[in-house]
Amino acid sequence: MSNSNRPTDDTVLRTVPPAPRVPDDAARASGGKPVLRAVETQATPHLAPASAAPTPTPGPAAPPMAEVDLTGLLEDGDIGEVSALIEDATARIQHRAALIATFAALKGTNVALSDVAEHMWRNDPGDVSVDSLARALQTTGMQAQINHQVPLTAESWPALAMMNNGQCVLVLSQSRDMLSVYDTTCTDNRADVPVGEFGPYFTGTTLGARNSLKQIAARHTPQLESDHWFWGEFPKYRRQVGEIMLGSLVANILAVSVALFSLQVYDRVVPHQSHATLWVLAVGAFLAIMLEALLKLARARLTDAAGRQIELSVQNNLMRRLIGMRSDKKPLPPSGLFAAMRDFGSVREFFTSTTISTLADIPFIAVFLLLVASIAGPIVWIIIAGGILMLLPAYFMQKRMIALTRQTQGANAKAGRLLHEVVNELDTLKSQRGEDRVLRLWDELNTLSTHAATEQRRLSSALTHWSQGVQQATYIGSVVVGTLMVFAGEFTVGTIIATGILTSRTLAPLTQFAATLARWSNVKGALEGLDAIANSAQEKEDERSYLRRDSLHGRFELREVMFRYDEDGAPTLDVPGVAVTPGQRVAVLGVNGSGKSTLLKLMSGLYAPDRGRVMIDGTDMTQIDPRDLRRHIGYLSQDVRLFAGTLRENLNLNQLERDDDRLMTALDFAGLGAHVRNHHKGLDLEIFDGGGGLSIGQRQSIGWARLWLQNPSIVLLDEPTAALDQTLERTLVSRLETWLEGRTTVIATHRMPILSLTNRTLILQSGRMVVDGPRDQVLAHLAAGETK
Repeated sequence: MSNSNRPTDDTVLRTVPPAPRVPDDAARASGGKPVLRAVETQATPHLAPASAAPTPTPGPAAPPMAEVDLTGLLEDGDIGEVSALIEDATARIQHRAALIATFAALKGTNVALSDVAEHMWRNDPGDVSVDSLARALQTTGMQAQINHQVPLTAESWPALAMMNNGQCVLVLSQSRDMLSVYDTTCTDNRADVPVGEFGPYFTGTTLGARNSLKQIAARHTPQLESDHWFWGEFPKYRRQVGEIMLGSLVANILAVSVALFSLQVYDRVVPHQSHATLWVLAVGAFLAIMLEALLKLARARLTDAAGRQIELSVQNNLMRRLIGMRSDKKPLPPSGLFAAMRDFGSVREFFTSTTISTLADIPFIAVFLLLVASIAGPIVWIIIAGGILMLLPAYFMQKRMIALTRQTQGANAKAGRLLHEVVNELDTLKSQRGEDRVLRLWDELNTLSTHAATEQRRLSSALTHWSQGVQQATYIGSVVVGTLMVFAGEFTVGTIIATGILTSRTLAPLTQFAATLARWSNVKGALEGLDAIANSAQEKEDERSYLRRDSLHGRFELREVMFRYDEDGAPTLDVPGVAVTPGQRVAVLGVNGSGKSTLLKLMSGLYAPDRGRVMIDGTDMTQIDPRDLRRHIGYLSQDVRLFAGTLRENLNLNQLERDDDRLMTALDFAGLGAHVRNHHKGLDLEIFDGGGGLSIGQRQSIGWARLWLQNPSIVLLDEPTAALDQTLERTLVSRLETWLEGRTTVIATHRMPILSLTNRTLILQSGRMVVDGPRDQVLAHLAAGETK
């Protein structure tokens, strides 16, 4: 603020009245003029310095939520105090979230206030410490830094400053003896405060932040092709890979000791019968063998640790891609997605078993070949020829192995889908006498899968036996040639023994590599399925920066919208234009398959049109962050899906509902409260896969309870009362009269009771809009048409 608005007596700051419980907690001097705005909402004296002389102050500060026994207050019947504390906590979190979002924006990082507030509610609802602010700040992707004993100099800002009474102030900058403080009530959202007045109230602790190098690079460098979802994980573990390679180098060098031991013993120890030399060489060879074994154990542990971290990272990434997948652009049918995620186990096992060790040993084959060449000369060409013969069949069989893998995976995916259908639709299967069809399909799929798997095993066994046979033949060939060289006087017996040992050590990694190639077909097939998930069209693209909306009013406009499920099929929905105003209640009628559900999914943002645009509040829906769409648009589908777990877990899917009373109120609204209260488990009522244990009507009631808890400003309902009995439907409709007030509502229905809530009616036919008008006129038109 300007200097003219500052009080001249510092005692004014010490006698500020307590802040009201509203979202405005600036410290104010007497007379109502702002002195120092600290955006908080606690009933506490404002900004009193620790060393201030005793002065009259208001009542004691309200304790943080974390220190209050709400249960005791409820038992004492003090509902008013509990409500006040909850209001204080809500306002405090909202304003601290606003400070963090503003601070992040100053640093160049845009974050929605609602996301920060949601994090604080989820993790630290009662924590007012600087550590809580730091954790919330880190959710923006920035690096938070808590500083103590900070001097009041220009270099210390911008930062969040902690005050004596627990408040938090966003200091923007400092110029000589004046601080610039964030204050939304002042011009340019800034208030000027003298350093002399600010200092006594400042604890010396600040919360700073900086962008990570990754954020800065992403902001200022050209967009490069993103790393592969799987192969891109390996460069992150360069250090572990380097340690594995170093261990392999030392282990392979030590492996030479046995061959050299044999060479020295046969060529020098035996002819001279030197006992001392024998024991020295034996001890050295024994130590080399022990050290090699220890190095291989250490290498295995490193490989396992790195593989475990890669596995966790990849699985998390795949699940994020699966959850973020566009509902209308699934790359595979559900059975294919299940099979692809299941097959990741074969990928994990392939790369965390002996594969990495085998690949690490491959480069050191050259070391053994050089050693053989230095000891036995031309015998090295026999070993090279043997290695080539070992790998050629594995290479040429890859095409056949991959074809068999795809055949097996396809059959297994369909068998998994069939099994899922049998388990979930057993009653329908029995009532329609479909057992014979299922058994026939099951036998066909199993026969196909078994035949392909059998041929795969046969080829793998042939490759393994071929490799072993070539290895033995190479050993025999090297011994035969070596013996002939002994006859010629060019080699010694020790040379033959050492060469034989080195031959086995040289070809051993190639034998394992041939087996690895035989298994690669399975892994390659699994990776192709996982590639489809990792590369699937995402609802929220990583490289885009979306618009954030703290509120949506529900002004819809569809412009030349066309959508089709099958790229080669006819459009499911083709609407030249339709507009919905905020607060309007619209009914959508039409026969089955006319496009009603598709229209609602397009308006909810779950689907994106193949042509045209869906506008909301004047903005293309694809520009708005999907999280904000989900927060403000409530969509209730005609088929409510439940998850295995408890009723409480199914109501609280976002994990933000901490109050069981709200859950029960939601169930009362949906007409299921009495049933839950009478059940001995209450909210812990167990729900099985797909909602097993509940009727269709009860599942739809849970969907209504979820919608009530979401409390959206826009409501999209798809046959919302189709499964409810008439009594509950009438009761729910009467409650909706009040609840839908002020909410933009679109209802696809065939039921007259809920149709009475609307004031406008659309009729779809074969994906096209044929009628649009006031409800009563449209119904009268339909009635007249039926009469004729």
